[in-house]
Amino acid sequence: MHSFPRRYFLREGPARTQLTTVFNGPAGPDDRLYDRSKYRGEKDQYFEARHRHALPSTEVILAQALADGGYKTGFFGKWHCGECPDYYPEDRGFHVAKGYRRVHGLKYGHFGDRWPKGNFANLPDPKPKDFIADILTDECIDFMKGNRDRPFLAVLSHYIVHAPITPKHEKVAKYRRRKATDQNNPDYAALIENADDSVGRLLEAVAKMGLEQNTLVIFTSDNGGYTPKVTSNYPLMGGKSFPFEAGMKVPFIVKWPEKVKPGTSEERIVGMDIYPTMLSAAGLPPRPEQHVDGLDLMPLLTQGATLRRRAILFHYPHYTHATGPFSAIIEDDWKLIRFYNDKHGRYLLYNLTADPQEQNNLAAANAKMRDRLSNRLDILLKEMKAEMPTMNPDFKPDDKGRRFHLKFTKDLAEKERDIFESRLEQ
Repeated sequence: MHSFPRRYFLREGPARTQLTTVFNGPAGPDDRLYDRSKYRGEKDQYFEARHRHALPSTEVILAQALADGGYKTGFFGKWHCGECPDYYPEDRGFHVAKGYRRVHGLKYGHFGDRWPKGNFANLPDPKPKDFIADILTDECIDFMKGNRDRPFLAVLSHYIVHAPITPKHEKVAKYRRRKATDQNNPDYAALIENADDSVGRLLEAVAKMGLEQNTLVIFTSDNGGYTPKVTSNYPLMGGKSFPFEAGMKVPFIVKWPEKVKPGTSEERIVGMDIYPTMLSAAGLPPRPEQHVDGLDLMPLLTQGATLRRRAILFHYPHYTHATGPFSAIIEDDWKLIRFYNDKHGRYLLYNLTADPQEQNNLAAANAKMRDRLSNRLDILLKEMKAEMPTMNPDFKPDDKGRRFHLKFTKDLAEKERDIFESRLEQ
């Protein structure tokens, strides 16, 4: 098993496809660009970029490439690439697709009685006490067993450990008995164990089928933990949706006994690397027009090679609970964050080698590096044809608008970090 401790996940590819955020509200009929503030009738967001509701139909995704190469492909669980006809998983290269939602929603939890009828695609309605993660794991294992004699791609995309935090209750008690640290949420700990159980069942099934040695397994996540109520990312700054390291760095673990030796790597990788890596692992030709931003990790995984030098770009021109529109770039040891709705103090600059916890903003002290990375960021965004934030004409300056800017985001992250430090001192 080879791991990359807390590596960076997907943000660069979305800038190129303009699928830069998860939408709420009614699904659009296709992959056109939408003005978020207009289609939701929002007047409080004064600076927002257009974005898509679905991955453009012109994009050939990994499942399609592997299906073309003779693989049987299956998808199970959460899908955020298009929740409208012609954009479901079975429209994008998956021969089997089960358990994705017909309508996006966050409020239902992880048991069957929390969900409206007919919401899980291609599955019978779950019984009230059914745990959704168990159902999806069962379906994924059945798919693998049915295709054990041929190459297959199985994608299990769990709804756990997303909020609301509704774990199996029998697992919570033991975590309540443990001493609290900065991590002090027994329900969330139990939900993490539920996810671990699923992974364990999958690996056990692969082993029982005699496929363990020659099966590539990748485990990763889409963002850092949601702080401060749910989990802690201390000592890193922030968490989910923040532009800081705790929001951008995630576990990335690879298991392929026949090819990959156990160990860890400090190489900086991103989610877009999965596409070319899996094509290479399958012995299929690359599709550089579709995985423009990714690198083939197989030389790194199998030979210990060093990745070529590159800049990593993050582009989120929208609002969350924690931040307003921003872009960020990491190159060598340096990371620059740019906020778009702040005329003064728009930049944060960190040396991640010397300051991985992002405590020392060098934007003023090292103006030369700040300007160099800012120019590099402009070049990359233009080359990607990224959608940029524009003023909302319906915004009323007298209203209480969401003007989340550098100071707001930085203050919030530091406040939450202080919460975790105070817990450790107790």
